[in-house]
Amino acid sequence: MRVLLVSSMFPPYCEGGVSSHLRDLASGLTAHGHAVTIFSSRRGKPVHEREDTFAPPNVTVIYAPDFARMFLRIGRLVRRGRFDIVHFHCFNALALAAVVRGGGAASVFTIHSDTANYFASVGGWTSRFHPGFLALRAFERISAGLPDRTIAVSRRMKDYAEATGHRNVTVIPNAVDASYWSPGGDGGGPSMRSILVPRMHVPKNGIEYAIEAMKKIAERIPDTRLLLTGDGPLRPELERLAAGLGPDRVRFLGLVSREEMRELYREADVVTLPSITSAGTQETFGIAALEAMASEKPVIATDVGGLPELIRNGQDGIVIRERDSEALANAAIRLLTDKDLARALGREGRNRVLREFGVSQWAERVLDVYRDAVDHRAGLDVSRDA
Repeated sequence: MRVLLVSSMFPPYCEGGVSSHLRDLASGLTAHGHAVTIFSSRRGKPVHEREDTFAPPNVTVIYAPDFARMFLRIGRLVRRGRFDIVHFHCFNALALAAVVRGGGAASVFTIHSDTANYFASVGGWTSRFHPGFLALRAFERISAGLPDRTIAVSRRMKDYAEATGHRNVTVIPNAVDASYWSPGGDGGGPSMRSILVPRMHVPKNGIEYAIEAMKKIAERIPDTRLLLTGDGPLRPELERLAAGLGPDRVRFLGLVSREEMRELYREADVVTLPSITSAGTQETFGIAALEAMASEKPVIATDVGGLPELIRNGQDGIVIRERDSEALANAAIRLLTDKDLARALGREGRNRVLREFGVSQWAERVLDVYRDAVDHRAGLDVSRDA
């Protein structure tokens, strides 16, 4: 098949879970013998000097200067590329499906997040009658009829997709490249232990609870520090909260490269995702948790969204209540003081990734949806011609 993956989020102009998803999916599809092109956006940023180095092997990446010009270029791109599948990722990219509808290619949509709830959380929209929230919900419902088939990354996202009007929704959890995200370190070393929070600084990620937990953790294990990656609107507030714990207890590392992220996982003793429910939005799946598990690190996660579908409490991680810094502190202290437990959870986490969340079997499941979408589109075309 000739496949076009469409998202406004791809390196070097955007990192995060969706970018990782696209990179690994493109690699998996290519390994199965399919021709893959990624169409993305520079998001209004200057051309990166090493832009061409971010494409996976044997994958073509085409960048538009910004999202508006993605809209202007995608119709011609699809016609000239003679694609069998156009696969949209996230609701903003799905808007482009209206431009290519009827062009011959089957369309597939992967729902990664509950967009209206997410923006309500980030924007502080407390009312469900906020104009922005109502507009986004209307768009989610209107666009539900555009794709031939829909993929949800978790059962929670399947429920959300169906509630907004999507039909023929298949749950296919995310995957990671376990040959890249692999063990390579034994924690922070004897001089300093580290707890890693690989999260953007937005409300749903609950980073403040990890900072609050550090007070008890530091009292019990003084040679421990908290490492925060990412950035976002809450960073100034989080920095003020962290300042109360003393110098260098919490380190803000900012946006890091994929290579730097791999080393941070390897050097960490514990990884935590303290996600919370915020304005209705929750963690949809947690690719960062998969990356940590593949790196053989014990993970502490909260019981929200798609995280309980991924982390099995006491088997390959520890699951705690959301918004409970005391429980987070206790779980971290337990893992930092019981090395055998930490190693056992880390090993089982990696083994589970290898069994259930590998890129090859993931790509096979996506290809099944592609074939179904192509058959569906062919049936519609025959009906139209009759």
